[in-house]
Amino acid sequence: MNRRRIATGIALVTLVAAGIGAWKRSGDEPARAGDTTAEARGGPKSATRKISTPPVRRAETNVDTREKSPFKEKARSLRGTDEDGALRVGPDGSLLLGPEILRLFDYYFTTEGEESDETIRARILAAIRERASGPAALQAAALLDQYLAYRKDKDGLALPKDEEADPTARLEALKKLRRKHFGEETADALFGDEEREGEVAAEASRIRQDETLTADEQEQKVAELEASLPQGAREAREAATLPLRARAEADAMRAEGATDEDVYTKRVETLGVEAADRLAELDAQRAAWKARIEAFRKERDALAAKTQDEAAFKAAEQALLDRSFTPLEQRRVRATLAMSSK
Repeated sequence: MNRRRIATGIALVTLVAAGIGAWKRSGDEPARAGDTTAEARGGPKSATRKISTPPVRRAETNVDTREKSPFKEKARSLRGTDEDGALRVGPDGSLLLGPEILRLFDYYFTTEGEESDETIRARILAAIRERASGPAALQAAALLDQYLAYRKDKDGLALPKDEEADPTARLEALKKLRRKHFGEETADALFGDEEREGEVAAEASRIRQDETLTADEQEQKVAELEASLPQGAREAREAATLPLRARAEADAMRAEGATDEDVYTKRVETLGVEAADRLAELDAQRAAWKARIEAFRKERDALAAKTQDEAAFKAAEQALLDRSFTPLEQRRVRATLAMSSK
């Protein structure tokens, strides 16, 4: 009899404990469909923690809120090119100022004439939203509008007649205009390196025109002047002038009978394989461009020979330009032909 009572009591305690546990679980959180605990399958109790869903707040902090660009393709003249510039965001989420921002803007401004101002601005805003969110994106968008206003004023910048040919005077006028639009601190961050390079270039020009110095003395002073540039500016200057220097060296070698293979071998020895490959690609692009210009010139001359009416010729010439070149390339074509006709 006592054994039966003890067994019955144990069973009742077990049922009550199970009911209390179920009541507590139902009060803690709603049941999730398909959420089967390891304990119910006969596994250890600790296994339930490993498959529990992480808190919602933790998941939200990892969500990328940046938007994707609505533009499916780049502008025609930019297809096949790598985007220049960048947006950098600080630890507090604000935009870090530097010239790389303007390089990003200017990459899209190269399509002027091909696309409307509204489309270019929309493309830049889309690029901003792809790279930043929150305060940084808002700051970059505001900076873009400041830059648009600055570019408009810069295009209309006029100097007195006696200062038009003076690079120092133009640089000073630009510095004033930049600080008018951006303020001293922002203008320094965006344009400081460029302005320093401009000052060095103007001083170097003055040194090379100084007849009291020998050629060696001039080069020595110019070298010392350029060494005062910030490291980033020196590297950028060397990278920018490398193709011109390499082309001059290659032309001199070819004038002495060197082959393309000789030029490439020399570049590998002095600059390395990667730089030699890039320069070879530039040589190929330049040769292809010259071939396109020459083909256009021949077709235009043929049109001129058989078209007597000037207006009809101009219309046919423009149609030929439209078939052969993008709007951006047409500027280069006209400039090249104008120089060759002088």
